[in-house]
This record gives sequence, C-alpha cells and structure tokens, in this order.
Amino acid sequence: MAREVKLGVFVLVTAFAFAFLILTFGEVPLLKPKAKEYYAYFEDVGGLSVGAEVRVAGVRAGTVRDLTLEEGKVRVTFQVREDIRIYRDARAYIGTLGLMGDKYLGIVPGSPQAGYLAEGEEVKATEEVADTDRLVRELTRTAESFREVAESLKEVLEENRRSIREAIRNLRDLTDLLRQVTEENRENLKKLIDQMAQLTENLNTTLPEAVASVDRLADQLSQIAGENREDIRRVVSSLRDVSEDLKEDLPTLVSNLNSLAENLSGILEENREDIRVSVRNLAVVTERLRTSSQRLDKILEKIESGEGTIGKLVHDEELYESVTKGARLFGEAGEVITETQIYLGFGGELYSGGDSKGFISLKIQPERSTYYLLEVVGDSRGRVYTEQLIDGQEIVKKEFKPEFTLQVGKNFFLWGDRYFTVRAGLKESTGGVGFDFVPSRRMRFYTDVWDVGRKDRPEEENLKPLLQVGLQLRLRGPVYTRFGGDDLLNDRLRGVFIGAGLEFSEESLKYLLGGLGLPFP
Repeated sequence: MAREVKLGVFVLVTAFAFAFLILTFGEVPLLKPKAKEYYAYFEDVGGLSVGAEVRVAGVRAGTVRDLTLEEGKVRVTFQVREDIRIYRDARAYIGTLGLMGDKYLGIVPGSPQAGYLAEGEEVKATEEVADTDRLVRELTRTAESFREVAESLKEVLEENRRSIREAIRNLRDLTDLLRQVTEENRENLKKLIDQMAQLTENLNTTLPEAVASVDRLADQLSQIAGENREDIRRVVSSLRDVSEDLKEDLPTLVSNLNSLAENLSGILEENREDIRVSVRNLAVVTERLRTSSQRLDKILEKIESGEGTIGKLVHDEELYESVTKGARLFGEAGEVITETQIYLGFGGELYSGGDSKGFISLKIQPERSTYYLLEVVGDSRGRVYTEQLIDGQEIVKKEFKPEFTLQVGKNFFLWGDRYFTVRAGLKESTGGVGFDFVPSRRMRFYTDVWDVGRKDRPEEENLKPLLQVGLQLRLRGPVYTRFGGDDLLNDRLRGVFIGAGLEFSEESLKYLLGGLGLPFP
C-alpha cells in the first residue's frame, strides 16, 4: 500500500471518530434545530445553572442560555424549539429531577385562547422554588420535643427499674400464696360459684327490662329531636358560620393543645416523687404478705397432719374436682384479661362562649361488645354562682375542680363494622347516658345527656339537663377532630364547640415507645 493511501485512510478514520464524538457528547451547530428565545424573572432560582434543561409540559424542549441579576431579581433567558408554541398565559417554574437531582426550568405552555407569545417576550407568571429548609427545621423541632419526652420517661423507668422488678417477684410470691389459699378454701369457692350462677340467672331476668328502658329513652330523645327540628337547623347554620371563624381561630386552638401537652409533661415531672412513694409502699405490702405467708405455713402443717375440719376436707375428692373446675374458670378469666384492649388519649375542646375543656381518657375493652371509659376533665366553665357584697352589689364567681367520667358502654353490631353504642354511668361527676353510632372506623356520631340537677349552675332554676350532640372524625393515625352543638335544651346557654385530640391503642403505644428506644413490656 502506498504512503499516500495510508495517509488518506488515517485521515478518514480520524474524521469519522471526531464526528462520532461530537454527535455523542455535544451538539453540532449545523444539525441543531432552530430555537426561539424567551425570558422570565425569579426571586430565587434555587441552584439552576446555565445549560440546564427546559421542559415544556414535561417534554425536553430546550436549554437555559443565560442567568443575570437585575434589580434584585434573576433574569433567566432560555430557548425552546421553534415548533413548540407558548401562549401569553404560560407559567414558568423551577423543578428537580428526582428527590436530589439537577434543577430544570419547567414551562406550562398555557391555552390557545390567550394568544401566541412572540419570540423574545417575557413569561410573566412564575412560581418560586419550594422551600424545604423550613420543613426540615419544623421536623427537627418536633423530633427534639419527642426526644425530650422520651428521655423523661426513660429516666422515670430507669430510677424505678429495681423497685418494679422487686414488685414483680413479690407478685409471683403472692400468686403462689393465693394458689395455696385456693386449695384450702375449696368449700367456700364452691359456694361462691353457686352465688355467681344465681347472679347470672338474676341478670337474665332483669336485663330485658333494662334494655326496654333504654329503648324508651331512645324514643323520647327522638321525639325531643323532632320537636326541636327548627332549632337544630339554626344550630347547623350557626356551625357553618363558626367553621368560617375557625379558619382564623384554628392556630389559637393548636397553641392551646401544645400548652396542654406541656402541662401534662409538667404533671408527670411534679408527681415523680409520688410514684416513688407508691413503689416503696408496694414493697412494704409485699413484706407484710411474706409475714402472712409464714403464718399460713404453720396452718398448713396442721392441715397436713389432719388436724381440724379443713384437714379432713382436703381428702374429699368431690370437693377437689369442684375446685379444679373453679381453677379452669379462673384460667379462662386470665385469657379474657390477656385479650383486653386498652386505649389512652387526651384532647381539648373550644366552646363558642370562649370557654375550653381539656381531658385525659382511659378506655378498657375486655371484649368486642363491652368497654369501660374513665376520663379526668378540666373545664374552664366551672361551677357558676353569685355572691352578694356588703353594698348590695352582686358578682358572678366560678369554682373550678377536676371532674371525672366513669361509664360502661355496650356495643350492638348492626352489619359489618357498623354498630350502635349505649353508655351509662358518671359523666363529668354527675349521672348521665350516651348514645353513639359508628358508620365507619373514621366517623362517630355521639349524643350525651347529663347533669339533670345542673350542679354547674345551682342558683339558676328551671334549667334542663345538658344535651350535647357531635361528630368525631379521625384524620390520620391517632389524630381526630370533633365538633357539634352544646347545651341544646337551654336557649340562653345553647352554643357550639370544636375540638381535637389523640387516642393511642395499646399496640400503638408499644410501637411508639419501642421506636424511641424505651423499655416496654
């Protein structure tokens, strides 16, 4: 092969390689499509750089050509392909490719009815870059608050861990002692079982009458609702007005809830010494039980020797079988305790008159159809009464003290997860009944009637009981909100309320405390 041919082959190979590199990693001006240029102004471009992609309706259509500062704003000059139309109502925004990817300039082309945007004109509608730093700061503050609560709980558990272990050991000794006492009192246990059977029979007789009374009460409440239909409509109208006002008052309510959480933390801190005293008292009780156990050992020695009536009854096989059946019944009771569900919650309510209410609740549900509800309530409305001064003037005073709710609830399942609940017992330290209808897991309609004698206003006559009707909605996880009408039977005191709170199940508490690194049984 001649030298000239070799040189020609080398030049051709080099040219083809150079052309391949240009087509692969760069742009060839001759092959580049024609483009139109526009510009837009941003307060902050958030890391957008020259050469970044321009996407029109999500389609790659050009590049950013220039970034300049003009009077405190950033002028972004960009190009798009000539065949892409942009209209006068187009919008520009800065996006991110993936969670931590490169920035790009996004264009929403707009609608043809607004008219065509000529080349070189400004895209006036822009959207600023989303500020994630503020979100990170808020999450950091929230995590810090959870960490402080976790450290406080961990400190309490660490300080009392030894005492708790001793209490568990003492309880085991107590269990052994109770088993021995059970074997010694077979005859008494048999009588107790007979009495329980008689009690069950009495309940079967009286329970239908109680259910009939509840049905009559439900009919009376339905009649009351029918007679006050117009008032209820006015209440609904008032609720709509209040919902508009709550758009401005909701930050205040959130602040009150935060204050309630701080107060609960303070109560835990203030009662730490009381918790220690309780543990020490439990240790004293355990020591006394040990002394009693020694005395019982002496009695057992006499029984084993056959002395006394009990010693003779130990050898009675029929009595032994009866006690065995009783032990099985106690075992079944233990299974019920294991299946019992516990719910812990707290929340607050804001009333139209400016008053508020905070509460802590404990719900124990041993079975699907029955539960027990305990609440400690702090009400700013208090007990209202008047006081006469020497000069004849009359002033209104309020007396504040904690109130307690202790109710038994019975669930009547309709179909699926829908059920109707009847509650009765104490309601805020007075007698009361309640009715719930739960159409789904996130929604609960409830009605409460209590305080027939109106202990909160003892000096006012002819006041009807407190009637409260509301709706509770579960928003996300343990968070819920509630609203409705309050004191609906009294025209002068009638109003509305709204509230929010948290309710944790036993499993949720274990998961939450376990995630924070706290020891949990």
